[in-house]
Amino acid sequence: MAHPTRVSPVDHDALSPRQKHVSVKMGRFGQPDASNLMKTALNYPEFARSIGRISTRVTLTTDLTPRLYQLACMRAVWLCDSEYLWARHRAECLELALTDDDLMAVIRGGEGLSGLDRAVVEAVDEMHFAHYLTDAQWTAFDHLGANAPMDLMTTYAFYVTMSAFADSTGVALEDGIEGYSDAERALRGQPVQTRSSGAPLRDYPKRVEEADYTRLTPQQREQTNRMGRRGLPTTSKLQKAMINYPVFLAAMAPFGKRAIDDTSLPPRYWQLACMRTVWLCDSEYLWSQHRKAILKLGVTDQDLQGVAEGSTSDKLQGFDRIVVQAVDELYFDNRLSDATWGQFDQFGPEGVTDLILVYGLYVLQSVLARCFGTTLEAETLGFAPELTALRDGQHR
Repeated sequence: MAHPTRVSPVDHDALSPRQKHVSVKMGRFGQPDASNLMKTALNYPEFARSIGRISTRVTLTTDLTPRLYQLACMRAVWLCDSEYLWARHRAECLELALTDDDLMAVIRGGEGLSGLDRAVVEAVDEMHFAHYLTDAQWTAFDHLGANAPMDLMTTYAFYVTMSAFADSTGVALEDGIEGYSDAERALRGQPVQTRSSGAPLRDYPKRVEEADYTRLTPQQREQTNRMGRRGLPTTSKLQKAMINYPVFLAAMAPFGKRAIDDTSLPPRYWQLACMRTVWLCDSEYLWSQHRKAILKLGVTDQDLQGVAEGSTSDKLQGFDRIVVQAVDELYFDNRLSDATWGQFDQFGPEGVTDLILVYGLYVLQSVLARCFGTTLEAETLGFAPELTALRDGQHR
């Protein structure tokens, strides 16, 4: 659905020096005739800068065919109910010979599509509802290129992030571009149709081994050198597994750097946002990894039980509750509510977009960790027994 505008597109005649610098880096997307989405993003220059490289990978250099990329995009933004992104990409789909009937099939969870068209829609559903790709979807796109599965996961997470941004800021459609058709709007009021069971797995196979540092390719070694401490042999199992995909890591670098290293969110609230996201995505590996870090910040296991219980838990106090509520709104509603919007301004002009970036990044990393089959690190604690009962029924 369309949402009221909270943030207007920038006036290019009144850009700050930083906005001017970033607009140049954005190329045609930073020009006065760019889309309302890009002009709204320029209100948050560090956010706009962080999405540049991942956007290029998703839209231009992906191993997915243009048709499959658009189908994945359309299913993701439909599930996230981003009318703006749906309408903008509909025009691109029609240029690729996708028809209105094809798009109705996307809305119906792939019913009426066949082959890879249907597979890509079903794959997006698996990531959205179960945060995991089944064996059939994991291997379905291998013949398109070594990075095709990673591009599929990245496309999904990128449009989850951009839908949250577009809906939360209330980006308005440009003149001459229509939103949902009457038929599409009618389907928005019905339960989402999906061929994914949405049933979360508890055990998943090891698909991607950690990189062997004695046998790195030149491209992998170059990438690890750029990663600082995260590229060392002492890094986490998930990072070592991702080193098998240096193209993916290069595309993700600015996104991850802003979401993790350069965020304006205080460490406690950043970690709480991360923990609630990976809890909702049922990533025991990431929960265990970040539990070690958050306990050092004075957060207790009782506090973390409150994170698992949700924003109504009596174990959450003060702004901790607001952080958990904000993540829940992004996960379940794909948009920050009026009550939550603006709560993060106290952390700087990009506090709210830094929250969205943390959420989007850890949606992606949760899917990666589960699809890779990454196992817990030595001497780490996964989900405590008292949290087990809370895991059932928490998903969309």
